[in-house]
Amino acid sequence: MRKPRRLGRGGAAVSLLFLVFSERLWYNFPVNTTITAKLKLHTTKERYAALLRTSLAYRDALNYTSRVAFENGKMSNQVRLHQRVYREIRSRFSLPAQMACSVSRQVGATYKALWTRAKQNAAHKKAGYTKKRYKGLDKAPVFSAGTTTFVFKRDYRWKSGQQVSITTVDGPILFRYEGYQKHLAMIQAGSQNGISFGEAKPGVIPEPRCSTYWSAWRWKRQIRIQRPSGV
Repeated sequence: MRKPRRLGRGGAAVSLLFLVFSERLWYNFPVNTTITAKLKLHTTKERYAALLRTSLAYRDALNYTSRVAFENGKMSNQVRLHQRVYREIRSRFSLPAQMACSVSRQVGATYKALWTRAKQNAAHKKAGYTKKRYKGLDKAPVFSAGTTTFVFKRDYRWKSGQQVSITTVDGPILFRYEGYQKHLAMIQAGSQNGISFGEAKPGVIPEPRCSTYWSAWRWKRQIRIQRPSGV
């Protein structure tokens, strides 16, 4: 993720919220398209600190779960991994329930992808396409990015007055946001226009002298468009 740009006096920086809409257009077959939106979150030092603590706790929980998975046969089964680490994640890192669930799901998906690559590498070696051995599973994956997975209606909710409530380790906090008017209208329309908001993946970049929240959110939006006559 890019470093924040400092603007104006006092070292203030713009906080961006990247949102990806996934649209499904219904003609002869469904087609997925994406729309990327940018929003600006307004924070204070206290609110930014809460977001940063949440991001760091989530990252630490990811790395703890990654080590547990590695020590238990490089486990990729998300259900079994969740059962093994859920209580420890809640108590050790003070993460809310949904975030604790997201941790095991994310780590499980990471190991599943690594196992897929390892199997592909084995098949390529057998076929003589390569002599290199895949090393992605030689050690536990390390998560370094300050990215947290938020689930709509559990970890974040849109509020009236162009605000969003985001769950942190200190509880839910309300933030005001702004952005491109077309994207703001999509948020305000919500389910009335068939928009379904999915997971969000905001990331925090520590800025000692700046109350900034940079984030990358991923949404899903499904709309039904009637097939034009004569097509």
